[in-house]
Amino acid sequence: MHPLALPQLIALVTECGNYARDQRDALAITRKNDGSIVTQVDQYVEQRIVSYLRDTYPTYAILGEEGTHYAFESNALPEYTWVIDPIDGTSAYAGRLTGWCVGVGLLARGVPIAGVVYSPMNNECYVATPEGHAYRNNVLLTAVNATEKQLDDWMSIPSDTHRKYDIQYPGRVRTTGATILSLCYTAANMSSAALVGGCKAWDIAPALALLRYTGCELWDLNGTVIDIAALLSPTATSPTMLCAPRDEYDRYRQYIHVRTTR
Repeated sequence: MHPLALPQLIALVTECGNYARDQRDALAITRKNDGSIVTQVDQYVEQRIVSYLRDTYPTYAILGEEGTHYAFESNALPEYTWVIDPIDGTSAYAGRLTGWCVGVGLLARGVPIAGVVYSPMNNECYVATPEGHAYRNNVLLTAVNATEKQLDDWMSIPSDTHRKYDIQYPGRVRTTGATILSLCYTAANMSSAALVGGCKAWDIAPALALLRYTGCELWDLNGTVIDIAALLSPTATSPTMLCAPRDEYDRYRQYIHVRTTR
């Protein structure tokens, strides 16, 4: 493995997040073929990060939301893969809300080993290191433990929950605006769990090492652990997922009821 220059990556992701924050009054908003929003800032941030990663880690594969698919060989899992979401929560970003972030994750043979997530509007930086440590704003995160839940505890849910799910969670539910942030909040023991709709690799990969190092997991609603390696194709989409402490799947799954289509 090429030595990971983590301080430089943190500085770059922070710089890109602050740039995105400062460009919110000058956005050119368009829509992709799937109807989702994209701005020129998403594209610039991805280009900026990709340029750095290609120069610094030339043999590593790179997958990015805005079209980057570099150094992948057909039917072969790369030894190392960077996965980039230049702005997770673009809809919130374009709508002048605070729930968005910049995220970069590193996989080794499909196993998450590092990540950097920066939320400029909340002044939060989450970092997972190859040594197995997780941090929020330079404070070490410890393993999340199951506790008796209170009425003011909360779990994060997707913004389309009202159309797709009935949630019977006894505490509160909130929408964060960005999938990556929902996962980070669970890893940091700020939220109890997270329900995540079907998404792409870049929507989860930057936070996966953080989850791994804090004792959390990401499953589909049948209880199968999500394999990020299966999502490294740009067209691959995950099923609906549940994130919670590793021994808490059954506890939170019972609160989630998928609505049947009529």
